[in-house]
Amino acid sequence: MRELFSMWQNTRMIVLTAISASAYVAVLLPFKGFVIIPGLTEVRPGAAIPIVLSFLFGPAAAWGTGFGNIIADALGGMLGPGSFFGFIGNFFYGYLPYALWRTFMGDNNPVQSGMKGWLLFGIILITSCLVIGSIIGWGVDLLRLVPFGALGPIIAVNNFIASAAISTVLLALLYGRVHMWGLLYFQILGERNAKSMPFVRKAARIGAILCIAGAFIAFIAGTMISCKSLGAGYGTAAFASDAKGTMAVAGGMAPGLLLILLGAILL
Repeated sequence: MRELFSMWQNTRMIVLTAISASAYVAVLLPFKGFVIIPGLTEVRPGAAIPIVLSFLFGPAAAWGTGFGNIIADALGGMLGPGSFFGFIGNFFYGYLPYALWRTFMGDNNPVQSGMKGWLLFGIILITSCLVIGSIIGWGVDLLRLVPFGALGPIIAVNNFIASAAISTVLLALLYGRVHMWGLLYFQILGERNAKSMPFVRKAARIGAILCIAGAFIAFIAGTMISCKSLGAGYGTAAFASDAKGTMAVAGGMAPGLLLILLGAILL
């Protein structure tokens, strides 16, 4: 996780952060009118962009995705208390893909890594979508805006569909070209030697397992507790019930969220 802060000393990474934020905003804004939950989420084909940018620009994509979501909320008239958790959720959504991939596959091209690579790519997509759904859903439930059972599953499914359908195509088109230009994050930051150390590799693998486990634990706990406590179903059914959040969700999801945080630190 150290590169998330050291990258601010590199001018090219700062520029890539701005590019990532701009690209995310440019794709999100046209769909702000296709609202699923007013003031909280909408149809988001742009959810594929952070996945692609993460593999290309690494930590710059994490910051760019977080800032880009805030800017898109502000320009789209959706800025509110939930936007704080939107920043955190989108930050992790842009951070985890490259960090998890690097842990198990190093600098290998994600679209030329065989069956093992595609299996890991699928796990990364699922984990990233569960994490963003868990963080934002937990936050708005804590604020008593809508229950986790309404927002969490919608965000996770919405993002997974978009990222699974679009990100692989964009990566196939862009990864080789960006590599040729020398603009992949590891080409700029030159981190290969540090990440090859046995202790660092072992810690990263433990962190990856914690992130993946935490994503499933937090999401499943949030969905089950929210739906059972409120008797409101999940997804749009929970939203239609006009139910609000409950502190039981905050407490029940806390262990999973802490695992995600600890794992992310070790990556």
